This record gives sequence, C-alpha cells and structure tokens, in this order.
Amino acid sequence: MCRLLAYAAPRETTVSEVIGAENAGAFQRMTTVHNDGWGTAWLAAGPGENRAEVESLRVSTPGQHDPLLESAITEDASNARLVHLRLATDSHKRTKVNTHPFLKEEFAFAHNGTIIPVEIFRELLKPESYDDVEGSTDSELYFAFVRQEIREAGGTVADGVVSALQKLRATFPVASLNAVVLTADELIVVHANSTAFVNDETFRSYGIDPEQLPLDHREHYYKLAMHQAADGTTVFSSTGIDLAGWSRVPDDTITRVDLDTLELTQRKIFDSTQTASRLEPTALNDATIYDLAPRRQRQTGEYNWAI
Repeated sequence: MCRLLAYAAPRETTVSEVIGAENAGAFQRMTTVHNDGWGTAWLAAGPGENRAEVESLRVSTPGQHDPLLESAITEDASNARLVHLRLATDSHKRTKVNTHPFLKEEFAFAHNGTIIPVEIFRELLKPESYDDVEGSTDSELYFAFVRQEIREAGGTVADGVVSALQKLRATFPVASLNAVVLTADELIVVHANSTAFVNDETFRSYGIDPEQLPLDHREHYYKLAMHQAADGTTVFSSTGIDLAGWSRVPDDTITRVDLDTLELTQRKIFDSTQTASRLEPTALNDATIYDLAPRRQRQTGEYNWAI
C-alpha cells in the first residue's frame, strides 16, 4: 500500500513544475501516513555521455521532513521520473532493500498493492529469478517475475509486462498490481486493481486513524489518474493530491510513453473473462479506454492504441 507518481516530459523538469507547488507539498505530506520510506528513479546522463541511464535513490526513513525528498520533488530535474512513498505491508520490514523503486537490468520498478500469499511466487519464479532478490517483499518478487516474463516474451518490455500481469491476475485474483516501470526508453504505467479495495478497517489494522487520511484514500485508494499538457508532458499519480482536470486511467490497462517521442499508447491487459466487476464506487472522471481516445486525439493529434 503505497503512493505512486511518474512523469515524462520533452525537457528536464521537476515534479513540482509538472503538478504544481501546492500538489508537490501535498504529495510529500502524505509521508505522514506512507511513512515506511520513499524512493525515486530518474533519467540522467553523466558528463560527456550521450545516452541517459536510469538512476535511483532509496531511503528507508519517513520522508515528511527529509530534505532529500523535498529536493527530489522540487529541485532535481529530469525528462522522466518516478517517486514512490511506502506504507509497508504486514511484516515486511522498513529497510533499504525493501524500499521502492527496485533497480535491476536497467529497469526501475515500483508497486502499489499487496500480493499474498507470497509463498505462491515459488511456483511462478524459476530458481535463477531468485538470485538477485535482496529483500522480503511481495513487490520485489513481483518485479522479479516481470523481468522473467520480459526475458521469455521475446518481444517488447510491454509484452513481457502484460504476460506477467495476466498470469499474476489468474494466481492472485484480488491483488492490486498497480506499478510503474521506467527504462531509458519508456515509461510504463500499470493500472490493474479492479478487484482490490481498502476500507477504514484496513487502515486501522496499520494503526492509522481513517479520519486523518489524505484526499481520496478510502474507496478510491488504488485509482490512478493522468494529465497531458500541451507540450506532451504526461504525468500519472495515485490519489491524495488535487486531481481536478485530470483523466482517470482506465481500469486494467497498461499505458506506455515513448521517452523519445512522448507518444502515448494504451491497451487493455485482460480479456473479459479476466476483468472482474468493480468492487467499489467509481472515482474521478471514470473515463473508459474508449471515450478517452477521442479526447486525446483532439488534444494531441493522432493516437496510437498499439504497444
């Protein structure tokens, strides 16, 4: 149970510039609830380097008053960045190795959800896929499985992600599989939570007073929204900041942004037999993948549906 934020832009910019100073402050204040560490990944090129690579920073202490988190949000500019605020699941310890985003094989990965029981991953993962698992979280096992499927898919990163999601949904039917993947070439956002939900009792089990929760942290906790600016900048966020004017990311979809062209592509992850009925009220604009398309065509020109 965490918060996710990610963007891709045509120039180096900051989270604060992309979502506004007020929202940037609200995002950092959410660490009063999501207080089990934070992390960020971004693109950067060193002196004399022509190609940017994915860099990352993980901190296992709360971020509310952390100047490093404030700097990552307000000062550190990049063409693409993801930020993750952690609320640790059950017994998974607050340690650096359990903090998102995980970075392996030039992939940065962050997850928002709970996947239990984690023991089932032993049936899904090959022994070699465990070799570089450092921590104890369901999220890192999810990441290991995604990389395994990417290697075996023989296609694009998105093909491997979709394959992993389809298999995980069959195995963990009520898990939230929301995630962000950042590589040097693409930003991929997974919105797969149509069967997952939280309620006041969920937060009480974490020792959190539901009355103190940030915006939209009850029935809309796992929902993601997106906003596209006129220059092509695209930003995705969990609830908890002011999302007025944003579009709801359609349920059970994968969205890919090409970091060279900023072309946005989107597709459904599951077929009708795998997409379960919604278990909670709709949120935000609740636009479907089909009625989002004409709107984006008007705003940004030709819209590509294929990944």
